[in-house]
Amino acid sequence: MWLPTRGKGKITEASRYMDKPKNDEVYNRDIGIQRLKSLVERLRNPQNGCPWDIEQNSESIAHYCVEEAHELQHAISLDKIDAIKSELGDLLFQIAFHCNIAEKQYGFAFDDIIQDVCDKMIFRHPHVFNQKEGQERSISSKEVRDNWEKIKSFEKNTTQDPENFFEDVPLSLPALSHATKVQKKASQLKFDWPNSEGILKKISEEAKELWHASESKEKIAVEEEFGDLLFSLVNLARTLDVDPEKSLKVSINKFKKRVSESVKIIRSEKLSDEQLTEEKLLEIWEQVKDLLKKNDA
Repeated sequence: MWLPTRGKGKITEASRYMDKPKNDEVYNRDIGIQRLKSLVERLRNPQNGCPWDIEQNSESIAHYCVEEAHELQHAISLDKIDAIKSELGDLLFQIAFHCNIAEKQYGFAFDDIIQDVCDKMIFRHPHVFNQKEGQERSISSKEVRDNWEKIKSFEKNTTQDPENFFEDVPLSLPALSHATKVQKKASQLKFDWPNSEGILKKISEEAKELWHASESKEKIAVEEEFGDLLFSLVNLARTLDVDPEKSLKVSINKFKKRVSESVKIIRSEKLSDEQLTEEKLLEIWEQVKDLLKKNDA
């Protein structure tokens, strides 16, 4: 079995294909997206393609799109340019792979998808594409978001069918994002709080119910009340125009940083387990908080 080997010296991307036929699109670095389409076609060629790639279908590789999207998000959070470029490529490859499967399984091709999404974006941006030349734009970001949801509802006609009202909200979304989208959809039917005051009262009510459930030690009841509290907190986040996923990740990263700094202090002072009392840990924690605040200032 052939495997790639690493020779002496750096091999440039272009030099890898010096001995390949120039009329083969798979090796032509000047044709952009067509090269990717040809590559996937070659991989899934029943005669001489890759056995694993040939066997795949939309369902079997669906999770890879999610994984690549998460890896891209991680690269963006680290602000690593090379990683962002690489992960964008990996995600684009998954899209091309799905398009190849779709062409054979469902009858629509890559170009059909491009046309559809371009038409959709033009329709959903009337403030850009229906604007007369020279006319000054007079719409806020919030108005754009509100119009976006209205246009989506119009396109899918979901408000007319209560049975399938939440059908377009993906079940595979992370729970906090799923809750946000469900609440946004429900608000189209006026199932929403008029202001944050009512939600704060609801949060207090749900917290009390969770406390009572925890005293009963019935796991199902605790899980249900905990879910209700989280759902109410998502509602508050939406009202305050806060992304709960992003907000939670900020808190997680802050916690990780504080723990790491606390461990550094513990090791530098060579504190034993016996010395790490609750009071000492709280003292170190406050010390770290003050230190990080000064560093961020």
